[in-house]
Amino acid sequence: MNYDRQNVPRSLPRSSANQNDQSQSRRSPIDNPSEKSSATVREIVDLTKDLIRFKSTHTRPEEIQKCARFIETWFKDHDIVCTFMQSNGVPSLRVLPARRQTPLLLMSHIDVVNATDPLFEPIERDGRLYGRGAIDDKYAAALSMVLLKNRIQSNRRKGMGAGTLPLGVLITGDEEVGGYNGARSALGEINCDFCIALDGGRVNKIVVKEKGILRLRVVATGKTAHGARPWQGENAIERLIADCLVVKGFFEGLTEPEHWHRTMNLSVIHAGDSVNQVPDEAEAIFDVRYTENDDVGDLVQRIQAAVTGKVIAIEREPLFISPESSFRERLLALATGTCTGIAHGASDARFLSQFNIPGIVWGADGNSSQHSVEEHVEIQSLSRLYDLLDRFVTNIQENPI
Repeated sequence: MNYDRQNVPRSLPRSSANQNDQSQSRRSPIDNPSEKSSATVREIVDLTKDLIRFKSTHTRPEEIQKCARFIETWFKDHDIVCTFMQSNGVPSLRVLPARRQTPLLLMSHIDVVNATDPLFEPIERDGRLYGRGAIDDKYAAALSMVLLKNRIQSNRRKGMGAGTLPLGVLITGDEEVGGYNGARSALGEINCDFCIALDGGRVNKIVVKEKGILRLRVVATGKTAHGARPWQGENAIERLIADCLVVKGFFEGLTEPEHWHRTMNLSVIHAGDSVNQVPDEAEAIFDVRYTENDDVGDLVQRIQAAVTGKVIAIEREPLFISPESSFRERLLALATGTCTGIAHGASDARFLSQFNIPGIVWGADGNSSQHSVEEHVEIQSLSRLYDLLDRFVTNIQENPI
């Protein structure tokens, strides 16, 4: 694939010097870092801005490709060997030690959910970086890139080869649509001892459990008739409404905000073709999140037995549960004030179990702003996260596990 660097928006497109000045004025100072740390955080923020400007949604697959090629070029510009992979049109990039095995892998993604064009113009304000992908998950790609580059350069100055670095990076392009051609495809070719999915949690919270995903379709059928003579038909929508209330009953009482139990969201309904016709088919799709305490097969069977329509499990994804690990314990010992916790969402971390890779979900602070018009990352948290990861790499390098 030919790649024209001129097509990569390395800097924010502005029409005047005055606008550039305004852009610079949005930058907020980092609170009390060392000069070196300040320069590192600035590099991460500016690189994150470069990545945000790519409208890398799955409605624009060419933008995901451009963003991935930009990263590939960035690594090459810093004399870092990067492997560019494609699986069914989805790009991923990996950088591994020469021996193709790494004690520690940092995993992130560059695809984002849809947004209006203004959200792809990054804005720095009040110690935060705003923009689509700021917290989910382009800051993580940028931080991984900068950390890897700095560690490689440090090793080179010490006369150590790149293969001695206990760190690898994986950046994928389809987490927002399932991760099948990104993380799942790439992890099968990577040998690592511990993986940090930089796609959740916060600096003081390491996620060790994420819920599994179950998508259910409930289809109700009836008999069509003219809307003026409804008694001659059987209304599928009315039957579906009744079935939806039955399904809801399997989740009643499970409503505590801070909990660890299954939840259900009725997210999609399709029904009816004409306003003057009794509909003969209607369907609803439920987004169920389950825990290790649920027998998913039994739950589906019980729902099917209770409703009049047909229940179809259209998607099922496993939970993520982080196993006990000496890497995790060592990281917690370094990260004073950081504890473990749970998350109700799901990420590519669920594929780690499939390949028997111990790991966690961790990241910067974004105040749960993912996918919103106010999506942002707290810049100060980037400094602490980078520092902790840098110390973790040093610890592993000096005291191999």
